[in-house]
Amino acid sequence: MTHDQIREMVRKANPVGDPASLEHVAAPDLTIDGEWRIDMQTDDRPTVAEPKLSKWRGPLVGIAAAVIVLIGGLVFYLATREDTPVAQPAPNATELTTAFTPIAPGAYYTDTDGAGPGTGRGTFVIDGEGWASLETGAKIEGTDPETWVALIISRVDEVASPGCDDTEWVTAGGTAEELANQFATLHGFLIREGVAPVAAFGQEGYHMLVELPGFADTSYERCEDGEFNGWKGGIWQDRHYQVPGQMLEFWFLDVDGTPILVEATTFPSSPEEDVAELEAVLDTLVITP
Repeated sequence: MTHDQIREMVRKANPVGDPASLEHVAAPDLTIDGEWRIDMQTDDRPTVAEPKLSKWRGPLVGIAAAVIVLIGGLVFYLATREDTPVAQPAPNATELTTAFTPIAPGAYYTDTDGAGPGTGRGTFVIDGEGWASLETGAKIEGTDPETWVALIISRVDEVASPGCDDTEWVTAGGTAEELANQFATLHGFLIREGVAPVAAFGQEGYHMLVELPGFADTSYERCEDGEFNGWKGGIWQDRHYQVPGQMLEFWFLDVDGTPILVEATTFPSSPEEDVAELEAVLDTLVITP
């Protein structure tokens, strides 16, 4: 089929014989519609940059959450600690007035120098059997003289320096801190736990744990008078210690400006049940002015 034949066929199919005879029709004005469409499609919200993801994002979020939990727990702990009431002395306590006499289970108190209230008083409760009064404390004698356990509460006037060999007596410090440092430096003690601030028995002060030194003959025969001297004060004017390895736990407390000593002692061969009873008594101890 030739080109002329194709054009003739298309012309016959067109309903308008001569396209040039058609009148010109103006294009419709779509400006308003176009503006409306633009207004509808325009998003005038501020553009926010897409955050960049990091491989640390997950761990950091976890760490932050853990820190929040830790801080919350610490705040709760401190609030709980601050709100914890100080223990009160056991009511109806009996005064200890005679040394080395058996005492039954019950509540007891002792004044640090035997002069009555105002000198520092220790009140505690004994639940077990076998205890005896020390007048300014109590002890379990034990079957062997070197197995007993004891609690002593006293004012200190002088400190031995050193505890063995040509002992000299030094005036006790006037504060709990001074007294603690004297015990730490003027004795021949083996320091197991150094002087450290502590709140104990209702008072503020310092704590220290020491062990008595040993000699080749495992005795103190070489010491002056055969004794390892400790301190003097209140009722106790000759506090000395017995054998190497003896453990002494000290609390030096500031009671209305006066240093008061709390001493707990055990021996290497002290029965575990006696040591447990001593710890139970310490749990009930309250020191008051």
